[in-house]
Amino acid sequence: MATSATDAERAWVCDALSAYWGSEPNRGLQLPMPRLRAPYAEAMPPRFTTVALPEWAEDAGVAGNLLVPIQFFLPGEGPDWARVDWLGAAFWYLHACAERAFEVENGPIHSFRFRLQGWDDRHWDHAWVNRIGLFLRAWAAREQGMSAETLFGPVPVPEVVLTHDVDAVRKTWAIRFKQTAFHAFNAFRSLAGLRMREAASKFWHAFQFLVQPASYWRFDELVQMEAQFGRKSRFNFYGGSDSILRRPRDWLIDPGYSVETPEIRDAIRTLRAGGYDIGLHPSFAAWNDVDRMASEKTRLETALGEPVVQVRMHWLRFSWADTWHAQEACGLRDDSTLGFNDRPGFRAAAALAFHPWDAKRQTPMQLTATPMTLMDSQVYDYHSAEPDERRVIMAKLIREVHDVAGKVTIIWHPHVLSPDYGWADGYRDFLHLLVTEGKS
Repeated sequence: MATSATDAERAWVCDALSAYWGSEPNRGLQLPMPRLRAPYAEAMPPRFTTVALPEWAEDAGVAGNLLVPIQFFLPGEGPDWARVDWLGAAFWYLHACAERAFEVENGPIHSFRFRLQGWDDRHWDHAWVNRIGLFLRAWAAREQGMSAETLFGPVPVPEVVLTHDVDAVRKTWAIRFKQTAFHAFNAFRSLAGLRMREAASKFWHAFQFLVQPASYWRFDELVQMEAQFGRKSRFNFYGGSDSILRRPRDWLIDPGYSVETPEIRDAIRTLRAGGYDIGLHPSFAAWNDVDRMASEKTRLETALGEPVVQVRMHWLRFSWADTWHAQEACGLRDDSTLGFNDRPGFRAAAALAFHPWDAKRQTPMQLTATPMTLMDSQVYDYHSAEPDERRVIMAKLIREVHDVAGKVTIIWHPHVLSPDYGWADGYRDFLHLLVTEGKS
């Protein structure tokens, strides 16, 4: 079924990009672009085309080009960039129209990229929505015969929000079983590829992880490390139960601590008193359960002694249809779940904080979503990158956020600073890159 973005949806896109427009939020709506009737729930996987930008706007693109869903490009004569429904394409990206259609047919992917078989990874390599906003900013200024900075003011200051999902404060048997299984799985993959020495090393690592003791209480270490770079972060705490009477799946997958214990409660309050934000990290099963999420929120608020409005779902458990609505229903207002478990990048092709579009009500939600573009396990577990490669991946993401004057979050779990994991150097590298790449 062919449709086109409604006036309200196009206005929503302009509002989401309002940081680029200054006091002229509707300039994008006034540009002479086609308004195409494009299928949002098209056949899967979605297809794309690259569109060359005019010389005066090349900086908004990647090598002078923008990636556009093919249904928003109108073949014909004249420059390619003048035959694109840019606001329709931006809506398609930011509202995740293709992913939503996939979820209707197949159920939630719960943030695992591998479940989108055959999809074009260029979709998530860059913040295409932001780049469209920068292009439209340049175009609108050109229409007025002015520079973009004169007409709209400076672009926003780029922002990378550091966050830590507190999944563990001690090495439980559930963690030993989970991570040992993960190491063993990777060892078997190496074995299948006839990489014998690598496989042997991973089997040995799996055995060591299972039997060796370790301390996962790393709050002071994180605070000291960030202080060296003049940064402060957000800690997301689990608000569920640590009862031994939990269901086996909950015991295995959810964090094994309670914010009601004095030690954890004191740590939370100390962090907050030090200027660190505190958010909720709901349990694995809470992604569509308002009552459960609300109960966990209340437990964390009691431990903290003040309201909690920030949230990220455990294991990035997420449904386009349910999760944001559940969060909003229990009073949460700032979510940073939007990302993939198994690859870094820009889900919804965006590096900006925005109010998701409620298609049923045809209005923006009150909740703000800020994408998550990097998680430690993406470059250690899901992709075992060497240090130099890991730095290249992280630097590329930071540069993209700076190039588009965007805003994103990243996750580095506190317990992985333990020698058990040995991922502390990776976080220190990231903090260093935030400084060096921000100046380049």
